[in-house]
Amino acid sequence: MVRTPKFTLNALLAVVLFFSAMIFFFTVTMVNLSDRLAVNEYIEIEGTDLAVRYSSLEPNGIYQGSKNMGTLKVEGDFGAEWGTFTAGDCLYINEYTATDLGLMLCSVVKIDLTTFDKQVILPNAILRGRCASGEPVCVTGGMLPSNFPETNSLCRLYNMTVGREDITVRYLDPGTAEVIYSVPDDTALQPDFEGRYLERTLGEVMAWNS
Repeated sequence: MVRTPKFTLNALLAVVLFFSAMIFFFTVTMVNLSDRLAVNEYIEIEGTDLAVRYSSLEPNGIYQGSKNMGTLKVEGDFGAEWGTFTAGDCLYINEYTATDLGLMLCSVVKIDLTTFDKQVILPNAILRGRCASGEPVCVTGGMLPSNFPETNSLCRLYNMTVGREDITVRYLDPGTAEVIYSVPDDTALQPDFEGRYLERTLGEVMAWNS
């Protein structure tokens, strides 16, 4: 009498496929879980009860209150570095957006801290800080360093498409956010920017470029 094997080849394949699917599901679940837990930064904005949140669990944006109990006031991807500051009841800060090509763009915005209305002050610009005499200093016409503009051909393509202007340093009136002085400078995104522009008063910069 011929004995029938307990496991046929098809059954063995079914078992292998089942365990492969389980391993795949477990791996994907753990990766997704780690991605969600990987980002949860709450960076306080000095002199305020506000913070910029970067999170995989909550919407990115500007929050008010403590890290665990903060309330979302303005949704978006904002920069807590460089030139973020308050003037009166207004917050000046960089806001980031991504293009379809994967480039990261930046605009300078002003947020009313009583209504939390947002106003774009300078599109395609980077807020770098305040100079020695207190005026906000921005750079327009340049790409963020994270885009690697010197070697990234997509940056050149994007600039040709939108007709991007020359790199220019602009000083703003801290009360009205109007541009009060501009100076073209193709090297404005170099590391010595602070020494040339932020550590000097507006008057010194104007005299230096006259």
